[in-house]
Amino acid sequence: MHFLKGLERSAKKLVPVGWRKHFRASKYELLMERRAPIDLVVHVGAHWGEDAEFYERCGAQTILWVEADPDTYKKLTTAIATRPRTTRHVTENALVSATAGEELTFNRFNGDGASSSIYTSTDTYRERFPHSRETGEVIQMKTCSLPEILARHDIDVTSATRPMLVVDVQGHELSVLKGLGEGLKQFHQCKCEVSRVPMYDGGALFEDIDSHMKAMGFRLASHRYMQVPRHGDVLYIQG
Repeated sequence: MHFLKGLERSAKKLVPVGWRKHFRASKYELLMERRAPIDLVVHVGAHWGEDAEFYERCGAQTILWVEADPDTYKKLTTAIATRPRTTRHVTENALVSATAGEELTFNRFNGDGASSSIYTSTDTYRERFPHSRETGEVIQMKTCSLPEILARHDIDVTSATRPMLVVDVQGHELSVLKGLGEGLKQFHQCKCEVSRVPMYDGGALFEDIDSHMKAMGFRLASHRYMQVPRHGDVLYIQG
């Protein structure tokens, strides 16, 4: 998915800025623009913070970037250090899960590490992304819950006018969402990577995430259900 996003970003650079939105693979960014200003963004699975400019354009006053892999996190902090100081950027190196203090293995993938996960890849993943694979390097990490990270940085979601949660953690999305408990309802919108087919061995599928989001009062806004991608991003809106 990240590889395809990279190709998309490269292609969009060849056309005028005003036209680029029409080349997006899904509607979530257009919906975010219409719902702007989005003053708080909490992005779990930050990678290198590639969405920083877009979030800033949407009016983000504070962005919390959470990245699990220590090596990727170093590159994230370097990239964020160059951002304009009109937005408060906060970073955290942590593996977010449903509960804190759990010891989990983290599998590094080749390339830029965007596909690294606590899960290993499935045959479906390897067929779709034949050049992406585990490197064999596995690190042990202790989990954190998102509420404790928010508290550590004095970020009060309830004080934001239109807060947004972004979860892109390679099959571990449902655990991140469950770790918020009732706090998930404090967010006005949530962008989440989902899979209708098993991409990671043990990873949550779209129907599991969708059931949880509906139970928490969210509705799927970016797609009709029959158009949800086999693997991609969707946007949920509260209410």
